[in-house]
Amino acid sequence: MFSNNLCDGPRALAERVRFLTERYAEPVLVETYLPGPEFTVAILGNGPEAYCLPVVGFDFSTLPPGAPPVYGYEAKWVWDRPEAPLAIFQCPARVAGGMYREIERTALDAYHALGCRDWCRVDVRIDRFGVPNVLELNPLPGVIPDPAMNSCFPKAARAAGFGYDELIQEVVRIAWRRLTGRDVPVRAVVGAQHAAPRHAAAASA
Repeated sequence: MFSNNLCDGPRALAERVRFLTERYAEPVLVETYLPGPEFTVAILGNGPEAYCLPVVGFDFSTLPPGAPPVYGYEAKWVWDRPEAPLAIFQCPARVAGGMYREIERTALDAYHALGCRDWCRVDVRIDRFGVPNVLELNPLPGVIPDPAMNSCFPKAARAAGFGYDELIQEVVRIAWRRLTGRDVPVRAVVGAQHAAPRHAAAASA
């Protein structure tokens, strides 16, 4: 989504829809703008054992002046560069405990409802009534290993105490257990032993 896809009225919306249909020759999805803060939730596990890593929040004040508060194409690929990364993410997210838990619940409900397996990243945004809404699910989330780059799943994993290798091993362990019913005999799964306590502490902070 481009930043100018956010329309401030029916006339602007009609003009943008006309441009997009002419440009891409396919239907255009129009959604209600959600004015509240945005978050992304990394999830590990299956069934009742699935759990959230520390929630990542977006700080849209780091975008250029005049930019709309959305994490669109420009924020991802134009303004956020390897040599000058945007400090747009906060992990754990700075949000009250009650809302933090509601964001987690919403993400987990969506994860289970759509039958996701092993891991996923769920994008959530708050509407004008203060209710978390699911934007999308990413069942194959990006996992760039470089901590200097803005890759949300590894960022959440680091906040939970996982190293990058530990995160990948944990995903393999979870998938192996789902497929075989057995734990894989891997030594480097120590991250899983302390992720939950640190996560719980972040959620209650």
